[in-house]
Amino acid sequence: MKEKHNANARINVVLFCGGRGSVSIIQELLRRTHIHLTLIVNAYDDGLSTGALRDFISEMLGPSDFRKNLSYLLDPYSKGQYALKNLLEYRLPTTVENYDINHFIEFIKAKKISAALEPLNNLFSELTPALKKSINFYLLSFFDYAASVSKPFDFRDCSVGNLIFAGAYLAHGQDFNVAASKMSALVSSRAVLVNVSDSENRILVGLKEDGELLENEARIVGKQSASPIKNIFLIPSTISASDWQSVAEASIDVKENYLSQREALPSLSLEAAKALAEADIIIYGPGTQHSSLFPSYKIAHDAIRHSPALIKAFVMNLEPDHDIQSLAASDIIDRALHYLRDTDNANRCISHVLIDHNGTEHHLPAGLLHAESYKNTQIIAKDFLSQNNAHVHNGRVVVDTLFSLREKEIISRQNYSGIDIFIDLHNRSCALNTLSQEFLEIDWKNLFSHAALTVNQEMPGSFSLPNGITLHKSDHKGLFSETSFFENWLQHGKSEYLVLLTGDGEYCFRDVLLGINLLEQTQFGAIFGSRNQSRYQFKTSLRAAYQEKRFLRFLSLCGAFLVSAVFSLRFGIILSDPLTGFRIFKHSRLAPLHNKPLTKIQTPISIAKFLLKNKIEIAEFPVNYRIYSGFSDPNWRFRRGLKNLFSVFKWGES
Repeated sequence: MKEKHNANARINVVLFCGGRGSVSIIQELLRRTHIHLTLIVNAYDDGLSTGALRDFISEMLGPSDFRKNLSYLLDPYSKGQYALKNLLEYRLPTTVENYDINHFIEFIKAKKISAALEPLNNLFSELTPALKKSINFYLLSFFDYAASVSKPFDFRDCSVGNLIFAGAYLAHGQDFNVAASKMSALVSSRAVLVNVSDSENRILVGLKEDGELLENEARIVGKQSASPIKNIFLIPSTISASDWQSVAEASIDVKENYLSQREALPSLSLEAAKALAEADIIIYGPGTQHSSLFPSYKIAHDAIRHSPALIKAFVMNLEPDHDIQSLAASDIIDRALHYLRDTDNANRCISHVLIDHNGTEHHLPAGLLHAESYKNTQIIAKDFLSQNNAHVHNGRVVVDTLFSLREKEIISRQNYSGIDIFIDLHNRSCALNTLSQEFLEIDWKNLFSHAALTVNQEMPGSFSLPNGITLHKSDHKGLFSETSFFENWLQHGKSEYLVLLTGDGEYCFRDVLLGINLLEQTQFGAIFGSRNQSRYQFKTSLRAAYQEKRFLRFLSLCGAFLVSAVFSLRFGIILSDPLTGFRIFKHSRLAPLHNKPLTKIQTPISIAKFLLKNKIEIAEFPVNYRIYSGFSDPNWRFRRGLKNLFSVFKWGES
């Protein structure tokens, strides 16, 4: 049985990320409204103010990477969201004293602006009342907790965003995942930010190949010796110096076994499990591998293996961090597969690796990733560097590449390829000479795996097709022969593209290639060609079509505007030329329609209605179209227009 995918409807993207490495990719994904984005982050960082908070509040996880990602999800175009972004990232001065904190608390309780608290008062003044109320509540929850315990908290260089998150954690029953959900609600983003684990507190430790213990996450990400990290572990409690002393002189294998026995992997969170089970694309983002990413793979490995995502792509770091300073890109893939428990990639936990082929001055060496594949992964080497910043990825290029890979995967699985072209020129057989010459000027054979041309007239005797292109005489008759051809193609066709060219005028085949190129670069399921590129052209076409039949010309003019208006009111989409005879469809993006009943599709307007009702988006672009005086059939045109208009009003149709 064929798998069904709707490449045009909502696409579920899951991105494993840390705090900063994937920002350009996140921002690009958020620009695309058809994407539902879930960011999966682990909460085992313990550096700076994050570590101080984890020490201060028992069992709390690290909010730092969550805070950073929340700031990326904010809408910077409103004052309130811009102020919230700056507030989340604002760090209290290293010179802050207790009286400053007391003043801050009084400021929040009294809700008064104070010049002594710049720039905080200005940021608070820009917040919406609802945002200010929530943030004040969370901050006071933290300050109340701090006042209730005997040990003081060191506020120096502490992120205000971390304090807000800690307050949300305390206010919601000390449930980290609930706190993450509540904080996500503050930013009102389309993306969802979830914790990979089920809130269990763990300490992330590392073991280097020379036997050195990296006893916390801060050591893993900080400066260290050139000896590579051999393994990482998530353990319930800190390893004391005396505990480690018992194996300090032992072999590396004994040390690794010691840490393995102490490890207790946390459970995968329900939110992360659901996102992976529904994913269309999984992205392993760039970042600090041994702290931000590898721990998440250890926790989620089983759900990743069973995820139905067609693309599971690893976006390789551009430059080395402290934790991977001695590793090549192929070494990082080996370690990722180790933590995914798929060392030979037999389960295709990583389908593609995206690696920049140029590199920067301090680029990460490729290692064994020079060939087209490595351990059952496809290597995609191209220019992924941002033009403005050579240290970050070009988010648009990365996302475009991922979606192109997914489209190709859908096509290969559905076994679609090639193009079908259907032409009905309403008895204008004399036009076929010009049309056939232009058709033969295009190298269809090299552009598509196969091409089929179907016409409703006899082709000229001199017309011969090159190998690989087939010609068929149409048996689809009637006023709307294209609708029955569309139905047959949708249910039984094997070609990826269908082109319908109908009418009593002349279209340009080069516009077909432009339309297909547009479909390749976007997520639309169909493209309609607008023949009305100017008022002059529109009126000239009507005069050529109806000549002296002024009454029919007037009715046609009124009908064209009426159809557009009614169609817009009913379906919420404005088509400048809904009666066009130039239409292109992409089969893989119409997958949800393959088994839909089509008995009520009787007009081209009905096709458009059918697509829109099933959430298939339609694009429109200008095409060349010419009508020749004396060759058009005014009565045929009028009858088609009238029936199309009636089909708009048939509310129960399709």
